[in-house]
Amino acid sequence: MTTSEIRINARLTGEDARRFRELQKREGLSASDLLRDALREYHAAHARPRVDVAKLLAGFVGAGEGPTDLSTHYKDYLTDALETKLPLRVQDGDKA
Repeated sequence: MTTSEIRINARLTGEDARRFRELQKREGLSASDLLRDALREYHAAHARPRVDVAKLLAGFVGAGEGPTDLSTHYKDYLTDALETKLPLRVQDGDKA
């Protein structure tokens, strides 16, 4: 048995056993096939849907405004913006 396989031993009693046998007979399935089908249906009904990140971000990516060359010259734009807020050099005042 590989890591992608598991073996399941289950004990069904009463109504569960009756339903299982009934489904097995009606559908003509082996116990393994019936359990696989049941698991797939259960998973489809209860699994959380996967989030499509591309769809989630579609309204945001590329929606901003700015220079057309921002992706290639972002360091220059950032340096200029920071320079106006925090000068990189100490400026000498007027000396009289």
